[in-house]
Order: sequence, then C-alpha cells, then structure tokens
Amino acid sequence: MNGGNQMTSKRKRSDKPNWLKMSKDNQQKNKFDPQKAFFKLKTWWPLSKVSGRIFLIYLFIVLFGGFLLCIPGIVVNNDLNGYDFRWDYLTGIFTASSAFSDTGINIIDPSHDYTFWGQLILLILIEMGGIGVLTLKIILFIAINKKISLSDTVVAQSERGNDVKSSTIELIKDGFIFLTFVQLIAAGVLFFLFFFSEPASESLNQVIGANGTHSNPNLNVVSPYHNFMKSIWFAIFHSTSAINNAGYDLLSTNSLQPYNIEGHQAYAIQIVFLLEWVIGGLGYPTFHDIKRKLKARRVGQKVRFSLFTKLNFWVYSILFVVGPLLVFASEYSNQANSLIFNYYTYETDPLTQMPINVIVTQAKPGYAVAMDIIFNTTACRNAGFSTVPINDFNASSKTILSSLMFIGSAPSSTAGGIRTTTFAIIILSTWAVIRNKNYTSAFKKVIPAETVRRSFSVFFISVLILTIVIILIYFDSNAYLTPGVENGVAGELVQNQGDASIIQILTLITSAYGTVGMNPFTQHQMYNFGVLTKLLIILCMFLGQLGISNTLLAFIKPSRKTNFKYLEEDVTIG
Repeated sequence: MNGGNQMTSKRKRSDKPNWLKMSKDNQQKNKFDPQKAFFKLKTWWPLSKVSGRIFLIYLFIVLFGGFLLCIPGIVVNNDLNGYDFRWDYLTGIFTASSAFSDTGINIIDPSHDYTFWGQLILLILIEMGGIGVLTLKIILFIAINKKISLSDTVVAQSERGNDVKSSTIELIKDGFIFLTFVQLIAAGVLFFLFFFSEPASESLNQVIGANGTHSNPNLNVVSPYHNFMKSIWFAIFHSTSAINNAGYDLLSTNSLQPYNIEGHQAYAIQIVFLLEWVIGGLGYPTFHDIKRKLKARRVGQKVRFSLFTKLNFWVYSILFVVGPLLVFASEYSNQANSLIFNYYTYETDPLTQMPINVIVTQAKPGYAVAMDIIFNTTACRNAGFSTVPINDFNASSKTILSSLMFIGSAPSSTAGGIRTTTFAIIILSTWAVIRNKNYTSAFKKVIPAETVRRSFSVFFISVLILTIVIILIYFDSNAYLTPGVENGVAGELVQNQGDASIIQILTLITSAYGTVGMNPFTQHQMYNFGVLTKLLIILCMFLGQLGISNTLLAFIKPSRKTNFKYLEEDVTIG
C-alpha cells in the first residue's frame, strides 16, 4: 500500500496541467533559433555561393559607379549636345555598366561630358572590369604576402581562371603581370605618338546644309598634339582601354576617326591599339600556357599547350583572317556605292541626326580601304574602337560584324560574347554528328559530354535572349530608330517603318553582348531611346561581361542527387 501510494504521489507530482504544457510548447516554438533562421534564409536565397558572389559584387560596382558618374562636377553640361546629364542616374548606370563591362557603348561623350575625375572613375571601372574584381584581390594578397583562402581561389577561378584549382593563383599572377607589362609598354609608345601626331579636326565626307551649301563636319576633337600632360593622360587612358578591350576614348565624339583622315592618318596609333586588344582577348590561361612552354624550353623539356589554348588560338586566328575577307567581299560586290570604298556627301536627318540622301563622290585610296576594313573588322571581335562610322558598312557587312561580335574572344579574357572555345566546341560537335561519331574530339583529346552540352546551352540561351531584346527594343524605341520622312500635308517629320533598323539593332545588341562597343546609332538617338531599351542594353552588357555560364550558375544551386531516372524514349527530329 505504501509503495502504491508513493508511486501515485510521484505520478501526481510529475503530471502537470495540459494548459501549462501547451504554454511551454508554444514558448519553445516562438523562441528565435538563429541556426534555423539562417538555414531557412540559405534555402530561400536564390543565388549560388560562388557565381552568386561574383554577380552581387558586379551589381554593386555598377550601381555605385553609376551614382558617382552622375554627380555634378564629375559630369558637366557642355555646349556640344545641349543635354544635361547631372543627376541622371540611369545614364550614370548605363555608363558604369559600359565601362565595367569593357564595352564602350555610350549615351554620354567621355571626351566632353566628363571632367578629369569622371574620366579617372571610368579608367578605374575599365581596369576593374578587365582584370576582374576578385583577380585584383588575389593580386593584392600576393603583393602583401597574405594567405589566399580556398573560397577566394574558387571565386577567382570562376572569374578568370581555368578548370584546375591548383594552378589558378599562378595563372592569374602570370596573366596580370603579362598584361600589365604590355599595357605599360604600349602607354610609353602611345605617349610619343599622341604628342607628335596631329589629329584632323574635320571629316572629308561633306554634309549638305539646308541652303545647299557643302561643308566638312567638325569631329569635335580634344587634341593631345604637342601637349605634354594631355599626351601622358591620353597614353595611360587609351592603353588601359585598349588592353582591356573597352573601346573608350577621350579623343572625340567619333572614336579614332581623327587619326584616319587623309593627311592625318596615324597608322602607328591604330596598330598599337590593334596589338593591345588582340593580346587582351587571348585569355589568362593562354598567357599561362605560353609561360610554361617558354620555361620548359629553357631547361630542355617539352610541354604541350592545353586544349583551351589550341582551340582558342585556331578559332581566333581563323576569324582574324576570314572576317576582313568576308567584309571586303561584301563591300567589293557593290564597290561603286560602297561608303567604305568611297567618300560621300550627305544631309542630316532632323529627327535622328543620322546621314540621309547619301551621294558617293570619289574613290578612296586602296591602302586606306584595306586598313579601314582590317582595323574595324578585327576591332569588332572585342575592342570597339572605330576609324570609320559603323553605318558606312552595308547591311551585309554589319551582319558579318554582328556575327563576329556574337562569337567574341576567349573565356577568362577581357572580351565578351559566347567565347571562341564555345563556338569551336559547337562546330566540332556538329562535325562529329555529321561523321556519325558519338563523341566530340579535337587535337587527339575527347571533350567531355557535359562541356558540349553546356556549350550548346550557352549558344541557344544567347540567341534567345538577343532575339527577345531586339524585338522589345523595336517596340520600345521605334520612333527614333530610323530617319524620318517629310509629311507632305503638315510638313512634320514622321517615322519610316525602316526594316533596315533591325540590322542596326542587331549590331547594337551583339556589340553590347560581345562587350565590343560599336554603335550604329547617334548620341541623339541613344539619349531619346526609351527606359526599357536602355535597361535591356545594360542587361546585355552585364551578361556579356559576366558570361552566360556564370549568370546561369548565379541562380542555380547544386541539385540533389537522385537514385533513379525515367525511362528513355526516342523522338523523331528534323
């Protein structure tokens, strides 16, 4: 009995009212658990760890840079265009995106609309975008002899490295040292060339005024000729812009055209620019491979180039030769009316400020035509500098140039586009299908099926994005795309349907996506384009800089592995 009573009393003491238990349970449920909250946030957060980090850093730099570039005193209100860009944040973001992505497409004119401080901010953005933000961090850590974490190595590898983590740091160091060396040597050469070469102030193509008078249009040149300090600044800025494939210049509103007018042709300047952007577009892994090859040769060893370097070199070399030949053939087929082969007169459209009623006057010298085609066609691979107006090329040539800009240059370089290796793998894989081979190979190496699949994904997604963007821009900004025509009743300008504007939009968007910077539209048109159009161009520049692979990876987290897959069934295709 006593034992039973003791058990009963213990049970009574241990038993608590249900309301008290429910109250404690609710308190525990409502108690904040930092670990659970972090896990939920991590699950909800849409960005991946590595590519997402790069994406956010790039986004912050563009937004902050855009703010700096619209501050009065950094941007000025010049008398050339009459536009006021002070506190124009959208234009600031557009310019920061263009500079950081090393593109060169502009609404604003850097040579007249920015003070020295604005130009310096552009220079910093160009250097950061070309070298890579995380790459600069790695270089800084190497300089101060600080240990580099594994996470920083992985992120830098995604930005500018290759597929081997162990060689990422050495690869980045080799690429940075080589590009910096080339940049400094080129700056020294450009200083003398800018100081002793006088740019032209007027174009040889004549504009017809309202009263029928002919005049040579002013190129609005900021000349460094015989100006010591300006020549130094021009050499530093343009060497940085060229090696990073940025396409920015401080010379005029017409890129390098003042150094391509008969009597003022500075081909030495053009060649220095050309060499710089070719080197800048080869990619960090290529520089690393070249160093390994030279180092091994000194000690009598043999080291093979990586498959990346071989594919990149062959594609770049072939396009370097084929591109100008195709453009030459396109222009030569209508030589008598080609604006590349001939000088011309024109009127200016009041609506768009574009040339209209163009009339060919006389032929250009053969050497000038050859250099114009070589320089501007190779520039459209990644650089964006131009020595003739982009609209001087006919529609066929602009389509060829757009294709080259879409392909771009090497991965892990300062250029954009789908990249040379992606293009090479697509061609090789298609050739393998034609030959009835079940694998893709090059230089006695088999390319992994996953890499082939990703290459086709990059190509398809890029084509899809650019197609959608072209359609949306036409809807949003068609009022300023092509020259207007006179309305016979009211004498007002109305808009042509202008199917040719589709080619111009294609040129602009592939230029943005390839981070090239060749723009067929006037500053007046760019300024009056709709907000949606400007945002779409910014998006294309951003995608071109970050790359489709990194952009997709930024929003894709590692998938959970499953122990099953569905049954396979074949489908008939075309």
